[in-house]
Amino acid sequence: MEKTKPSFKSLFIQNIYILSAVLVIVVFYFINPSFLSLYSIQNMTTELAPLLPMACGIAFVLYAGSIDLSIGAVASAVCVITGLNVGEKGNIMILYMLLFGVMIGLINGLLVSKGKLPSFIVTLCAQSIYRAIAIILSNPHGGGSKNIPLKQRVVVNWATNKVLGLPILFWIAVLILIICIIIERKTAIGKSIFAIGANEKAARMAGVNVTLMKICAFILCSVGAAIGGVMYTYKLKSSVPTIGDNLYMMAISSVALGGTLFSGGKGSALRTLIGVLTVTAISSGMNMAGVNPLWKNVVYGIVLIAAVAINSEKGGRDLIIK
Repeated sequence: MEKTKPSFKSLFIQNIYILSAVLVIVVFYFINPSFLSLYSIQNMTTELAPLLPMACGIAFVLYAGSIDLSIGAVASAVCVITGLNVGEKGNIMILYMLLFGVMIGLINGLLVSKGKLPSFIVTLCAQSIYRAIAIILSNPHGGGSKNIPLKQRVVVNWATNKVLGLPILFWIAVLILIICIIIERKTAIGKSIFAIGANEKAARMAGVNVTLMKICAFILCSVGAAIGGVMYTYKLKSSVPTIGDNLYMMAISSVALGGTLFSGGKGSALRTLIGVLTVTAISSGMNMAGVNPLWKNVVYGIVLIAAVAINSEKGGRDLIIK
């Protein structure tokens, strides 16, 4: 039987994430040719590094058909905790913050899977809790950012050193991306998470431990947020209690631009990388064009709506959100 060739509309939708990235780069290049200069690219890779693990992390929750709105607040809390302690305790803080991320993901996962609570409500409440923690911890230091003392910065300076012209933070983000790809494609955890998002009832009947896999998805998500928070501390050499206020929108927009369905069951880390590149290019391009930073959230909101509208299933299955 002869195979039907995909229509132009189908091909366009399948590759919209690549076309979006190319369009954004071309537009900002014509606005300012220095957009693609070596210096600008180095800055973009530094900006991209913390966002990539956060986007890859929340992608696992979206694969399962859930949502996590707390990632930005988690990144803020981790940034503050790391910034206030890394100078004295050293790089062991990275391990502590990874464990902190595991704990947060475990709590969220248990509330959603065991408690049968909507992920939207659970993570919205968690967002308020961790945002408050970031502010409370910062209050003894004036309630704002606190720079790591100059004499202690030797502990964090390595992260922004360059290897092959790009910061070490970027190469760490690439390594995390590779790990996420392996989890997605080669492990039972990744395949099970996709199965739950595609059809939770069928996955359960096939023997998938739905409760455990949902917990794993939330743990991966919170660990990604924790890594992002640590990276922001090492990048800025400071504890910033508000650093994550816009990050959840940027991360979710990145994943949506990569073609991940909010109903679950479809997506990939490589596509998420393209989405992160697009969002980072938009952010950098607007900065170089002198656009008011307040307009960034407007742009991200429009991008997210457009991405969801293009990628959503028309049969009504993907009514957000479990």
